[in-house]
Amino acid sequence: MSTVARGVSDIPPAPMASRRYLIIVGLIGFMLVSAFASGVSLLSSDGWTLHGGLLQIPRQGDSGWYRDFGGRNIPQIQDQDIFYSNLGGSIEAARNADIVLLGPSFVNYALDRQTLETSPALDRLKIYNMAFVGLRGGEFSRQVIKRWTIRPRLWVINADDQFVHFFSKDLNVTLGPQKQPVEAVTRSRLRGYLTVVGRNLRWRIEDVLAAYQNGRFSSTGLYRSISNGDMGLDANPDYLALGNKPMVSARSPDCHTNPAVVDYARTFIDEVGGAVVLTLVPHSQSCVQQAAELAKALNLELITPPFDGLTTVDGGGHLDRQGAQRFTSYLAREIVNTAAFKRAFPSAPGQGR
Repeated sequence: MSTVARGVSDIPPAPMASRRYLIIVGLIGFMLVSAFASGVSLLSSDGWTLHGGLLQIPRQGDSGWYRDFGGRNIPQIQDQDIFYSNLGGSIEAARNADIVLLGPSFVNYALDRQTLETSPALDRLKIYNMAFVGLRGGEFSRQVIKRWTIRPRLWVINADDQFVHFFSKDLNVTLGPQKQPVEAVTRSRLRGYLTVVGRNLRWRIEDVLAAYQNGRFSSTGLYRSISNGDMGLDANPDYLALGNKPMVSARSPDCHTNPAVVDYARTFIDEVGGAVVLTLVPHSQSCVQQAAELAKALNLELITPPFDGLTTVDGGGHLDRQGAQRFTSYLAREIVNTAAFKRAFPSAPGQGR
């Protein structure tokens, strides 16, 4: 006769009970965090909505933008986790683009969207700005492109070499005086999601505390467009100001590329596929000579707008709006004449003449 008491066999196994317990605790925790974030968001007056609300702080209620660079006490940036973990719609927008621009913050400041949209040869194309503030090397871009299979018909890559070359394995982010490894590449998608949510929550709490101290709410930081990758630089009065200093080169023209850069660039270009055009955004330390040598070694075309008439927002590092308009106008005019553009877009206006 069995000694097992009746009903004992109906008791669920311990692992099943533990799993259910963890799920319940996780759900309760998520609900509490969501409720707390919702309350902070409402107090922040940032236009928070339930859809995507944890992943972004919208720009004045516009959910097409998210706060990318923020932190009233410690500056931080969101887009590294946004792109590496494919959160929100940024990766999908880049995938749908015809042309994608790559580079450091010089590209963010040099691209003027309105000028692009009025170009008769480019106005019908989807152009995505996938440059990253704080990242000088292109290794992070390479990993994002490979991980999420971004394949536009044409890449426009800024071949800059300040501190480190874009075509290098460097995986560090520099924000102000701080330089540290890009931590986003070490995180899983879940950890990336939680990191973005936590960062947004911290920024919102800082906003609420600042509003309490100052008696009014004020937005802070820079925002990035989900649909085209642009930074909302018009929030910076210096970027819009007239009469900024002219951009002047302060670097010796005797600067050259090297085999390591050429080898990495060749691998990078082979991996990303598609047609490629190199460019070089002028700044006080940019070097045309090394970019020209690199383009020749890779058999690529190079567009190097002159310094003439360019003005700078910060004395020599980045272009202001007037400088960006002038740069973008030059780039738009020259890029349609490249063989790479003609191969990528044989039916574009003006082709086949």
